Amino acid sequence: MKFSKKFLLILSLVAILATLFTTSAFAGSSRVVRPANITVLKVLDDQPATFRLLGDYTCDSVEIQARVSGKVITIIANDVKIQYTGKGCGGSKNFRRDITVGTLVPGTYTIVINPISGGKPQKHIKGFIATLNPATPAAPAP
Repeated sequence: MKFSKKFLLILSLVAILATLFTTSAFAGSSRVVRPANITVLKVLDDQPATFRLLGDYTCDSVEIQARVSGKVITIIANDVKIQYTGKGCGGSKNFRRDITVGTLVPGTYTIVINPISGGKPQKHIKGFIATLNPATPAAPAP
C-alpha cells in the first residue's frame, strides 16, 4: 500500500473519531430555562429529612438541588433544556421526585422552594419540625 493511501486512511479515521467526540460533547450540554413549577411538597420522613416533590416542567428534564443553611431548607427545581437536540420546549409534563437532605439537628425549619432574588419564592413553608432520633437500644451483653 502506498504512503498516500495509508495517510488518507489514517486521516479519515481521525476525522471520524473527532466527529464522534465533538457530537457527544455538544449533546451533553444543557441550560436552565426557568424554575420548574412545584405544586405539592409532601413530607415523607422527618429524620433523615425526606420530601416528595410533585410538579410540572416544559422542556427536557428537571434538575433538583437541596441544601440546608442554619434552620432554612432551600429546594431549587429547574426546568432544563438539553441543547443541540433540535426540538424546542412545549407542552407540560408532570414529574415526581423524592429528595433527602439528610439528618437534621432537632428543631423547627423553614422550607423555601425556588427562591428568586429580588422577589418572593414559589413556596415558603414555616414549621417543618425535625425530631430527635430515638436512641437505638444497645445489644445485650453475652
